Order: sequence, then C-alpha cells, then structure tokens
Amino acid sequence: MNKLIRIIVMILSLHKILFFKFLWLKVSIFDWIVFFGWPKIRYPNLIKIGKNFQLWRFSRMTGNIEIWNDVFVNEFSSINAWTLKNSQIIIWNNVMFWPWCFLQAWDHSFKKWEIYMYAEWWKSGNIIIWNNVWVWARTIILKWVTIGDNSVIWAWSVVTKDIPSWYVAAWNPAHIIKEIP
Repeated sequence: MNKLIRIIVMILSLHKILFFKFLWLKVSIFDWIVFFGWPKIRYPNLIKIGKNFQLWRFSRMTGNIEIWNDVFVNEFSSINAWTLKNSQIIIWNNVMFWPWCFLQAWDHSFKKWEIYMYAEWWKSGNIIIWNNVWVWARTIILKWVTIGDNSVIWAWSVVTKDIPSWYVAAWNPAHIIKEIP
C-alpha cells in the first residue's frame, strides 16, 4: 500500500519535475523527487538534487545548493545560497527539516561606511549538513556552519557555530545541551 501511494504521488508530481527539469534543474525524473505544491526555485541550473528528495509547498531554494539522497524539506522552509560569491549549501544523506527552517549562507556587512549596496557589501559562506541530521521547526542556520553526523537541532534555535557529531543543540545562539547516547 505504501509503495502504491508513493507511485501515485510521483505521478501527480511528474509535471512539476518536468517543468523544473526544463528550467535546467539537475534532477533525474526517476529518482523519486517529489514537489508538493509549487515551491519557488531560483537559479535551478546551480542546484543539484539526489534521490528521494521532497520539497513541500511554499518552500524556496536559491543559489548554489547540493542536496544528496533522502532529504525532506517541509513547508515554508528556505534554503538560500548566494549566487555571485563562493557560498554553497551542501546537505548530505538522510536529513529532515521541519516547517519554517531557514538556511542562510549570506548576509551583509554592518559597517558604517558600507551603506550602499555594492559587490563587497555582501558577505557569504558555506553551510554543510552531514548525514542523519534532524532540524526541528523554526530553526535558522547561518553561514560558516557545519552540523555533524547524527545531530539534532531543536526548534527555534539559531545556529551560528559548528555542531559536532552525535549532539543535540538548542537555544539562541545554539549550543550543545546534551550528547546523544
């Protein structure tokens, strides 16, 4: 029954996959890629997606993003990498994002003399999320952050520093609260 439901959902999502494929999104039609609703995808030629990927409605992806296998991005989430600089977001295998998760690989300078928008005003970095990571709802992950294997980020956290493998992190700014046994 579960396999039948997956096939029906895949057939219902096929026209969306073909649409994004037409816009140079690097996906395979037969890799169980599912788009629920119509998520917003900007610069699809910079995005690489592996097998068993789900992107739910009202979510968005922008910029230089590499997503591996078995990744689930729930609704109202945003994954943003800057397109003009060397920022990149890499999400490895078995990663799940709950609703309203934000990955932001760029921001801008707050120096007094950098008032106007020009190329050096934007500051960018990488975000790397390793295998088997669970990111709870309304979490923000900022640039230059690496989250290790088998980690959990609790809801409403703002991750500004690296989280090592096998730990639970929470709060604002996120820090380690316990080790996963």
